[in-house]
Order: sequence, then C-alpha cells, then structure tokens
Amino acid sequence: MASSKKDQIAQGALTAFAQYGFSETSMDTIAEVAQVAKGTLYYHFATKEELFLYVIEKGVKMLIYHVDSVMQKEELSLEDRMISVLDEHLRFFSENQELCFLLLSFFTGDEQRDQMVGKLLTGYFSTMEAYMTDLQQKGYIRADAEIRTLASALFGMIGFTVLRKQFRKEPVNSEVGRKTLQYLLAGILQDHK
Repeated sequence: MASSKKDQIAQGALTAFAQYGFSETSMDTIAEVAQVAKGTLYYHFATKEELFLYVIEKGVKMLIYHVDSVMQKEELSLEDRMISVLDEHLRFFSENQELCFLLLSFFTGDEQRDQMVGKLLTGYFSTMEAYMTDLQQKGYIRADAEIRTLASALFGMIGFTVLRKQFRKEPVNSEVGRKTLQYLLAGILQDHK
C-alpha cells in the first residue's frame, strides 16, 4: 500500500509542478492535489526538492524503458527501429504531457537542483547516443551527423512539438504531424534500399 500512496503523491506533485512551476508549488498544494494528508506526504518525502527529483527520475526512467524496448526489437529493420523510436517518443510525450512539460522546462533557478535534474536526463541521452552511434557505425545514420546534437534535437523536436500542440489545443499525435517529424528525421538516415 505504501508504494501506491507514494505513486499517488508523485502523480499529484507532477500535476502541481506542471501547473504552477517549482517555485510556486508548496507541499500543501501537492498534498491537496494528490488528495493525501500532509503527514502522509511528509512520511514519504521530507522536502519539495526530494519529491521533485523523485518525479523527474521516475519519469526519465519510464521514458528510457519505453524507448529502449523499441530499440531492442530486432525483428524490425534498423530504419524501422529508428522510425519506431520517433513514434515511441511521440506516443510517450503525448501520453505524459505534464512530464514532457517538466522535462523541457526543468530549470528551477536553483543551480544544484538543476544540475541534479540534468544528471537524471544524462541517462536518457546516454541511452539514445549509444543507440544512434551504433546505427551510425552500421551506416544507417549519416557519418557526418553529430550524435549528441542528434539525440538532443530528437528530444527537443518531439517534446516541443507536443507542448505547442497541447497549448494550442490541437491533436497531439496526428498522422500528419507524425509524418512531418519523420521527414525531418529522414534527413539524417542513409538510404539502404
């Protein structure tokens, strides 16, 4: 039961942080949004910073898991896996819009906290860069493409596309939007047909 309360609190905190920002979110607000008593909140998380980092870490691990599961599908060609990676990012960010917002705007103004969040995102980028380096070495990604930039661009391209569509109240995961992102991704892929 304790882990479900912790998850309930984390979900409430994610909603509160995404809606009000880190600075304007209080532990009282989180308890209210999560619908838990303040004592329960403090039992699981001593500080707002600890809770914020937990929410970010949990979200990044979830993103890595989902993207990695697509990258491991050996029944797909490498090109199809790359397109599937794009699709998985789009699906993940579409289904986790509050997390997407937090990951793309995590700078809280506190240098130490921002560095910790940056380190959490390093796990994601390391996973993506290793995958893309493998594809590049196998000739599926242009040899002159810089992998670090590519991994950052993929994350930002999809994340900001989802955020903008969300704010404009447009369908987030539309077929035409997906195709447009595929066209942009196609510029770095080598033709293997």
